[in-house]
Amino acid sequence: MALYAKRRKLRQKRRWHARPINANRTHAGYHQKTFLRIKDRDESEFFAHTRMSLPVYDTFLKLMAPSLTEFKQQIGVEERLSITLQYLAHGIPFKKIAWSHKIGKSTVRMIVLETCEAIWQTLSPIYLSEPTEQQYKDITTDFSQMWIMPNCFFSIVLLAACDAKYKFTAVSVGAYGSQSDGGIFHATKFGEDLLENRLPLPPDTPLPLSSQPFPHFFVGDCAFPLKNNLMKPYPGRNTTREQRIFNYRLSRARRVIENAFGILTARWRVLKTTMEFYPENAEKIVLACLVLHNFIMFHDSSRWYCPENYTDGEGASAEWRNELRTCGGPLRTVHSFRRRGRNSAYEYREYLTNYFMTDGTVAFQNHIE
Repeated sequence: MALYAKRRKLRQKRRWHARPINANRTHAGYHQKTFLRIKDRDESEFFAHTRMSLPVYDTFLKLMAPSLTEFKQQIGVEERLSITLQYLAHGIPFKKIAWSHKIGKSTVRMIVLETCEAIWQTLSPIYLSEPTEQQYKDITTDFSQMWIMPNCFFSIVLLAACDAKYKFTAVSVGAYGSQSDGGIFHATKFGEDLLENRLPLPPDTPLPLSSQPFPHFFVGDCAFPLKNNLMKPYPGRNTTREQRIFNYRLSRARRVIENAFGILTARWRVLKTTMEFYPENAEKIVLACLVLHNFIMFHDSSRWYCPENYTDGEGASAEWRNELRTCGGPLRTVHSFRRRGRNSAYEYREYLTNYFMTDGTVAFQNHIE
């Protein structure tokens, strides 16, 4: 017993606070030798590293500095952000980041987790908070003007909701096992609030050129329940032309969430990797990516993050699809299944179907047979 204790003590004495090879990190590490030079000289490379233009990054750094100065490590605020953004944007293994920055792998891991949590805590109250009734009205206006879908708020797929401009407004991240989209939806606070009519939605409003009040609604796929405030497509293949037009109009609006997730995944490649974390820590990584997406989409007036050709257009495929072909394609969807809705929900869907064939008809639906 005494001999074991003596050997253990000797082993501890031989350890170093920092590996000798990392002793010159203050001037030879990646941050000092490469990142700061890229920041000063090459905006394209800087965007590839951070997913932000310089003006957006400056705003981000200013917002994050107060929460990151609380940590006592010898690594500064900007290097902590650089390490975290490099990991999120490219999914680079911790060991490789540690080698280039001349720090320990466990230090990189700790920095990423602490910084991701700080990003969520700092940015989410501003960029991913629950919309107010007025904000719901504004989103409805955008969907009506941009996607010809009146009284619509969001598209719901993969347990997130987004507005008409590809920004997320409700997210649910967690370990739900083999449940479907609809099953997880019922288990989330957002889903429960929607189903129980606890969201601050605007009152029923007539559709354009009509007089009968109609509820404002979300758009989802067949995995979700049909409700007064949640429209989904008609199931099956034996549908009428009117039902196929309805499905087409809904899928056109639902395309927004597909593009939002496509942009998110193309820009934050860590979402395409296997994260070496417990579920609660992996959740911090995902939430950080989501709120960074919203933050950049809000501030990126020069459109580095989401250029004009980056999303689907009429007859044109989004550029993010080409980028993701090299890493396995977009995020996998959960298998859907049917859920019965209330009778009034079926009546509202029928009313909306008829509206698309009369007062709400548009030229681009005429090709549907």
